[in-house]
Amino acid sequence: MKIWTRLSPPTKPYEALTTGALPATRREPGGPLVLPGFGGIGRPPPSVRQRVGNFFTRRPYFWAVILPTILAAVYFVGVATPQYVSESRYLVRARQQSSQSILGEALNNAGFRAASEDAVAVRDFLMSHDAIAALRQQHDLVAIFRRPEADAWARLWFSDPPTERLLDYYRSMVTATIDAQSGITELRVRSFRPQDSLEMNRALLALGEALVNRLNQRIAQDTVEGARREVARGEERVAAATRAISAFREREQALDPSRSATIAVETIGRLENTLATTRADLQALSAFARPNNPQVQNLQSRIQALQTQIAEERRRSTATGPSEGFTLQIAAYERLRMEAEFGGRQLTSATAGLERAMADAQRQQLYLQRVVEPNLAEHYRYPKRFTSVIYVFVGLSVLYGLVWLMVAGVKEHAA
Repeated sequence: MKIWTRLSPPTKPYEALTTGALPATRREPGGPLVLPGFGGIGRPPPSVRQRVGNFFTRRPYFWAVILPTILAAVYFVGVATPQYVSESRYLVRARQQSSQSILGEALNNAGFRAASEDAVAVRDFLMSHDAIAALRQQHDLVAIFRRPEADAWARLWFSDPPTERLLDYYRSMVTATIDAQSGITELRVRSFRPQDSLEMNRALLALGEALVNRLNQRIAQDTVEGARREVARGEERVAAATRAISAFREREQALDPSRSATIAVETIGRLENTLATTRADLQALSAFARPNNPQVQNLQSRIQALQTQIAEERRRSTATGPSEGFTLQIAAYERLRMEAEFGGRQLTSATAGLERAMADAQRQQLYLQRVVEPNLAEHYRYPKRFTSVIYVFVGLSVLYGLVWLMVAGVKEHAA
């Protein structure tokens, strides 16, 4: 029995391919080979650039997140050079001043810094270009940051860097953190060799101690100079008052107007007593003697002389001229005497203050106490290989998600 199968022309391109019933091919002049009747089958294959573009366009997460993460993993795991950290801790303290000390008063009046502010000053100095200049006098800082074993990404890129670039790199390798509660400063130095980190940490601590010593010298110098200026002002005040009193005495012809006034009052009192006695004698003599009696005339002349002298003494004590009168003299003299007295007290206080300031200057006002000495690292601290890769992956993923949301929102609004 024969089984007849009806053959029909292929209706779809893939049927033609599978059955082998391909139509005749043709080549357009100057164009590619075309299979008629098969639509896109005859199109030329995409170029390499198109394939790469399609690959990145269709897989944005791969090239935006996965590929950078792979590169970061290759660097941190296989390329990054170990970096060793030397740590130390120190405390900057100020000596407590007595409330009666002239040095303490001067520091308070001048707004003397607290110990925490001194710690900030030391920290800022250690992170400044002055510290770099001092370090470069002791160590080859550029060579330390450009060790041969250091990888190209982590090392200092310039063999002769400008000061600003060296300072930026230095601050990335050296950190000083102050604990706000305890006031202890943690100094961390990072380099590509443990010994380099240790030596740099020790050198920085020595520079901090030198800065504290300079601050102590400046405090002592300023304080002693201030006390000496106070003594000089007191001496000048006393000398000026003494000169004024001498000029007053020479002008008024009186050593002490108060004493002169007392003497004048006593003199007037004695003259008045004598006048009263003389008048009594005259009255008694007039009772039995004639007016032309020589004794009567003598008593009358004496009474007249006493009255004239008493009037003159009273005029002198109550005169109102510019250089006359005990009242004005006493007032002017008392002002001069009080000025001299106050100047003497000021000089005495300033002299005692100078002695205390000189004694305080012999004692240190600030201290840099080492709490923890620098250590020699036995194992590298950086880079944190696994953690760094995770950070890169998470960060890129978050960034990719944000960009994707922004693009999707723009497309939605555009539609």
